[in-house]
Amino acid sequence: MHVGDRGQISGFSTYEPKKIRKLMSLGIYPGLLIRLLQVFPAYVFQVGFTQIAVDREIAQEIQVTPSAGQS
Repeated sequence: MHVGDRGQISGFSTYEPKKIRKLMSLGIYPGLLIRLLQVFPAYVFQVGFTQIAVDREIAQEIQVTPSAGQS
């Protein structure tokens, strides 16, 4: 994803319960729409009306299906 891109969270690329709990505690669930706002110094996503900042290690665990017309 690039800054400004939107998509739907399709799942997580980890099976580690600790990482999955972290993502879900932040309100990041499969099926939700997500938009990438920033990549440095932290990854910032918008989910609904909430902005969420995570480090690269957590961000790379989020699998996203891009919205139509986006790469």
